[in-house]
Amino acid sequence: MHPLLEEEDHQLIYLLDALEKCISDGGSANQVYSYLSDFVILAKEHFKHEEILMEHYKYPKIIDHKKEHAELLKQLHILQRKLDQGSTPFGKEYMRMLRNWLDEHLIGNDRRLSNFLYQVNADSNNMAV
Repeated sequence: MHPLLEEEDHQLIYLLDALEKCISDGGSANQVYSYLSDFVILAKEHFKHEEILMEHYKYPKIIDHKKEHAELLKQLHILQRKLDQGSTPFGKEYMRMLRNWLDEHLIGNDRRLSNFLYQVNADSNNMAV
């Protein structure tokens, strides 16, 4: 995996852990919103970095990968709006959704991207010999 993407993956996991702890410890709505906002900001940056790499290396599954990014961002923005309006408590069902998404994304799409980038790198190293 690209070092920047790997570091961002770890940061996303850290933020999700912190958000979950904040919720389980009875943190305020402002604290929950702050962690969620940080998660959204990092997710946007992470997706942008992934998409730059996918475009550069002509990743064959780029369209599906970008669709997944867009769908999660859409869901996160809806959730943020609900929190802004005070109409939705952030609870375990949202944490479960975020955890499931992150697990599926990291284990599925990001692993396939990582394998592709590894193969591209291995192929280019073999041609250089």
